[in-house]
Amino acid sequence: MDGKESFNATLRMHDARINLLEHLHGKPAMATIRSFSGGFFTGKPQNHDHSCLLGMHSQAPGVDTTPLRLHFGYTAQGYILTIKNPGEYYDKLISRSWLEVLGAQHSDIRNPTLFNLVDHRDNIITRKDITSIHAPVSLLTSNRKFVGGLRIPGSPYIYLGKTEEQSKITFVLTVH
Repeated sequence: MDGKESFNATLRMHDARINLLEHLHGKPAMATIRSFSGGFFTGKPQNHDHSCLLGMHSQAPGVDTTPLRLHFGYTAQGYILTIKNPGEYYDKLISRSWLEVLGAQHSDIRNPTLFNLVDHRDNIITRKDITSIHAPVSLLTSNRKFVGGLRIPGSPYIYLGKTEEQSKITFVLTVH
């Protein structure tokens, strides 16, 4: 990793909070999901703890307002994002965790999800291109999927996951 292009920052949105679901909804963040098979339901719904998955929540009273603090570790293929919020998920990587949803993963996973920063002109940028403390950016994965909001049938949450360009989120990146 290149130390000059690596940096610490927070990600936020103007109209919603983003963080791990446990910070947004409390722990455990349970979701009741039905199994699917070829368009048919197979079996009864099962409860899953989604506390370690990333999500978003409107700025309603009672929602944890702690911003998502990340280390952006530079590689030639993109940034590896590491959680820097204190707690159970400190130093865990942000990577694909469940379906297309992003969440906290151990740092020893084989193929972590790599992210590129994309500016408002759809240019891939690095730390040296960011000239202000607050910058509007989108996140693009190495397989050309943007990070956006996802709804999963049976779950009350809005997740952050891999989406198409029309569903991408523009975040406010605050460099520390």
